[in-house]
Amino acid sequence: MEHESTRGRAGAPAPRRETARGWYWLFLLPFFGTFFPWIYNTRDPELFGIPFFYWYQMAWVPISVLLTVIVYRATTKRGVR
Repeated sequence: MEHESTRGRAGAPAPRRETARGWYWLFLLPFFGTFFPWIYNTRDPELFGIPFFYWYQMAWVPISVLLTVIVYRATTKRGVR
């Protein structure tokens, strides 16, 4: 018997998304990129006067967004409209 939460609105089984689970490994890049602060705990090189310690961490924000979009598009089945 199916669990109630796996059913759609009309009582029919909800469609399962086919995913490529390997894409989820990309989420580890931002984690390990900022996990070891002693690697990037330096002042040089500066970018527009901002020490490396700060701009390196802030660079991971758009990188993480980009990786999230890539993983989402790679793992979500989208139908033709």
